[in-house]
Amino acid sequence: MRELINAKDIDIQTKIIGKQIADNHRGDKTPVIMVGLLNGCFAFYSDLVRAMPIAVECDFMRVKSYTKRKQGDIQITKDLETAIKGKHVYIVDDIYDTGNTMKAVIEYLEVKHPSSISIVSLITRATSPTPEQKSYHAFTIGDEWIIGAGMNDENGHNRNLPSIWAL
Repeated sequence: MRELINAKDIDIQTKIIGKQIADNHRGDKTPVIMVGLLNGCFAFYSDLVRAMPIAVECDFMRVKSYTKRKQGDIQITKDLETAIKGKHVYIVDDIYDTGNTMKAVIEYLEVKHPSSISIVSLITRATSPTPEQKSYHAFTIGDEWIIGAGMNDENGHNRNLPSIWAL
């Protein structure tokens, strides 16, 4: 195991993204809703919304796409409880990888007629496709399997590590 990104750098980048998003909506009367994709988003999500000095709504979806290290069918196992029609929606996830999960979530949410949809992730891969939506990514990595900062290993452990590690 080797440390890729330390906790201090994660904290700094999270605060920068939070401020950028907040700055985009100062004076805008359209509500902002942060939609976290469970389980991986929880650590980044909570720090991100606390770093945003504007009013935001918070909600979550649970989307499963990985079994062990293999991506499979995308399943929404928990839906939003908040209406998003006419709101600025930010989908927050731990990692933007193949884009398949995000694409499925965006297609699912678009039928609910939000004002806009943007993507926010702690990590993106250098090989990830460029999303069509406005996006914010704190860090870009190679093809390593990573844990920490909300991301787990094959046994569901190590989400609680404050930094990001390559296995």
